[in-house]
Amino acid sequence: MVALTRSTPLLLTGVLIAAAACAAPPQPQTQPAAHPPVCADTLPQHLAAAPDGPMVPGMPTAAVVCQYEAVQRHLAKSVQVKDVKALQEALNAADTTPPPRGTMCPLDHGGQDMVIFAYPGGDPIDVTIKTSGCATATNGKATAYRLTDAVLGKL
Repeated sequence: MVALTRSTPLLLTGVLIAAAACAAPPQPQTQPAAHPPVCADTLPQHLAAAPDGPMVPGMPTAAVVCQYEAVQRHLAKSVQVKDVKALQEALNAADTTPPPRGTMCPLDHGGQDMVIFAYPGGDPIDVTIKTSGCATATNGKATAYRLTDAVLGKL
């Protein structure tokens, strides 16, 4: 026969708490948020080297659209992207087939935006987008042509 002492209830409580903690479902792992990117005062002349692969690789967690004036290339405004994944998917799905030689691009007013995609613990990816004429996008390696509202409507 087992003798009960004053510490027996405390011991049983400790065992029950430990068992409950072990049985708790694991918490989902969330990706840490990237710092919101910041636009440069003037449109950069050269993009940072992008990796080979899709226009916007991986899983960016933040993005900003930097809209620059057509002539002076000074920052006109910047807007945080609300649906980063939707813009990433639209850019990655855009047509990468170059247009035929001699294609005319009417109504090209020279507008150019830059989208900066931020990654937690990694370097950002810059994508420049010509918003008029034969609207195009490039990350310095991959280029998309004839952008439609699927991309332009998300800027």
